[in-house]
Amino acid sequence: MKHPTHSRLGKISRSTAVCAFLGLSAAAFAQSPPTSPTSAPAHPVDVSPALSTSQRREAENAYLAGARLLDRNDLTGAEAQFSKALELNPSNHDYIMAANVTREHRVTELVQQAGKARLLGQTKKAEALLAEASLLDPQNPIVTQHLPQESVSARFHPEIENHAEPWLEEGPSIAGPVMLLPNSSTQTFHIRSDIQATVRQVLSSYGIRAVFDDSIGHQNLRFDLENVQYARAVPILLQMGGLFAVPLDSTSVIIASDTPENRQRLERQLQETISIPGMTPQEMNDLGNVVRNVFDIKQLSIEKGLGNLVLRAPEDTLKAVNLTLADLLDGTSQVMIQLKLYSIDKRRQRNIGTQLPQQVGLYSVSGEAAKIVNQNQDLVNQAIAEGLVPAGASNIDIALALIGSGLVKSSLLSSTVGFFGGGLTQTGVTSNVFPTFNLALNSSNSRALDDIQLRVGDRQTANFRVGTRYPITTSTYSTGGVANSSALAGININGVSASSLLSQLGGNSTGVTIPQIQYEDLGLTLKATPTIQKSGAVSMHIDFKIEALAGTALNNIPVLNSRQFVSDITVDNGTTALLVSTLTKSESAAVSGIPGLGELPGFQTAAADKVAETDSSELVLLITPHVVRRRSNTIAGPRIALNLPQQPD
Repeated sequence: MKHPTHSRLGKISRSTAVCAFLGLSAAAFAQSPPTSPTSAPAHPVDVSPALSTSQRREAENAYLAGARLLDRNDLTGAEAQFSKALELNPSNHDYIMAANVTREHRVTELVQQAGKARLLGQTKKAEALLAEASLLDPQNPIVTQHLPQESVSARFHPEIENHAEPWLEEGPSIAGPVMLLPNSSTQTFHIRSDIQATVRQVLSSYGIRAVFDDSIGHQNLRFDLENVQYARAVPILLQMGGLFAVPLDSTSVIIASDTPENRQRLERQLQETISIPGMTPQEMNDLGNVVRNVFDIKQLSIEKGLGNLVLRAPEDTLKAVNLTLADLLDGTSQVMIQLKLYSIDKRRQRNIGTQLPQQVGLYSVSGEAAKIVNQNQDLVNQAIAEGLVPAGASNIDIALALIGSGLVKSSLLSSTVGFFGGGLTQTGVTSNVFPTFNLALNSSNSRALDDIQLRVGDRQTANFRVGTRYPITTSTYSTGGVANSSALAGININGVSASSLLSQLGGNSTGVTIPQIQYEDLGLTLKATPTIQKSGAVSMHIDFKIEALAGTALNNIPVLNSRQFVSDITVDNGTTALLVSTLTKSESAAVSGIPGLGELPGFQTAAADKVAETDSSELVLLITPHVVRRRSNTIAGPRIALNLPQQPD
């Protein structure tokens, strides 16, 4: 018995082109198949007179209807609408581009469907789909490379006879599954006999010869059906008798009792290799266990190094496995999330005004001079003896001479701003500060732009974190005190006394302080979980956080500034949403001057010093999702008719 073998190839990834052809670039139009004198376009363009308003409006409506159908992935309907618009207005360049590009996508879709049908063993369906694609665009290279070589040669080179070269002849190949070919007649049965005679009579009426296995008994069976064909009558008969049939050739079958042992012994097994790239060994094991348990496949091996599943099972079971794993192996949808963060911080500080003295003191000049002379009498006598100071000089002259020579210093005179009066009533005026004029401006402006792009699968969470991990001391604890060094007197370690070593470690009696450190993620943290809806919109769960040092500390623990945004939003594909927009502004002003005078209008600058500070911070968060890969939009998969053998009770 031959065991046919075939391999399941990966399907061509398909991305539906949903676009408004009004903005289609010339590069995309350049990819459409070029027209030549031998190949007329699908819609010939006629030079027609000026269009009426109703024709132009009808063409625009057809064009918009085609765009809506294209958005719903209805390429056939979209092509019909674009063709209608082109017939009504042949001179519109957008209509020509729309019809050509839609026809290309339609051809690609037919080729992909043909490849899927060929993988499932539906050869006739695959040939019909390729023939339809060839009618749409006979010179498309995608179509010609999938057509049989003899068909391509006959189409484009009719002068060449279809004679295969000896070296191109195929050698011996493994045969495919046996196909049973009963006649299509309609029969009526009213049979009361043993099971073998009943089965033989029913099958012979459709031109099929029955061969019976030794496991079939001779129990009686009553079979009544009217006006039925083979596909309806034989499954009912086999189910009534607890039997199953295996084709021997196109007109013969072997009949046996439906038991797992007989199926394992008689059913033909096909081997198929299913490629599952991109999966981890654990995921491959899980998938293999699911296939083995759901479809009751006994012979299944996992090639982890090659990323393949090798199965041996009946043809119907393998078809069911292919239909079930089609969407799973194609992968899920993927979204490119583009996030832009604009942060602007401004600080402006101005110091304008006059700072006048706020404290004024008075003192007697003669009294202060007498005090200096009395405290420095020896220096005065020496200066008089040397002739530096006249003998009859006044105390003021003597004090000025001593201060001028540098022998005496007076803090009172250094803060003197002026004198008034004369003689014994001369008075000095002191101040704590001298008048100052301030005209200063400090301005700082910082701008930051974070442009983040994340590619994440549908319903999967992506984490993005940028910044630093900052250590923060949360708590400290100290170890207990060690033994007194006097108790270790006379003990040496490598020639060094133990008490000396303890003193170097600082552990005589105070112990050791150990801090508890916790690392905080400073910077930007983004968590995004997108979900693609059936309508094409993208629903996202966004968790956005910005954390930084505040510049202050509490109990020697730094204070953190945190901004966090958590929300669920839904936006269309390619649409930008404004998530966060904050503005923080603070102003402070300090005025120093003479009370009353500094508060009067017009004197706040001339008689007072004003320090003004303005701080502003702006934050804008924009997010745009782009669907870069979309899986099939089918709500439910194909119906799988599968009857697995029942386990005996």
